[in-house]
Amino acid sequence: MEPKKTDAKVYALKLLTIRDRSVQELRERLERRFSKDETKEALDYLEQLGYLDDLRFATNYIQYRNRSRPTGNYLLRLELRNKGIADEYIDQVLNAPDAEYELAFSLAKQRLGSLERVEALARIRRLYGLLQRRGFPSTIVRRVVGELLDRDLENEYN
Repeated sequence: MEPKKTDAKVYALKLLTIRDRSVQELRERLERRFSKDETKEALDYLEQLGYLDDLRFATNYIQYRNRSRPTGNYLLRLELRNKGIADEYIDQVLNAPDAEYELAFSLAKQRLGSLERVEALARIRRLYGLLQRRGFPSTIVRRVVGELLDRDLENEYN
């Protein structure tokens, strides 16, 4: 039995009730089951209703990541690009430099508590590695680790 044209809309709405998605994410999911015409019709319908908005999606995504798993702008930019968000929207929603610093500082401070029994150089390496893996720029990483451990990292390693 062939799926009806309205089935693409129903399926798209079902996917959006599970979680918000970018236009590209939803298009890819719909095209697995429906023709390109049915997919386009469903996407147009959802955009008219205001259910699909990449700028809103990107804003919510950044806010969620800031709360649940703080990440630097570098990694956030990559993740949003992979979800099909345009660079102009990404530039609008990325964290300001001060906010990015605060996120890195609170993450490192939180992790520092579990590193009390670790030797000093290993503690520095682990904090540095954590912040770099999360996509924070090296200038912020150096500043945060230096402030938390009250050290001048530039002079210690040179």
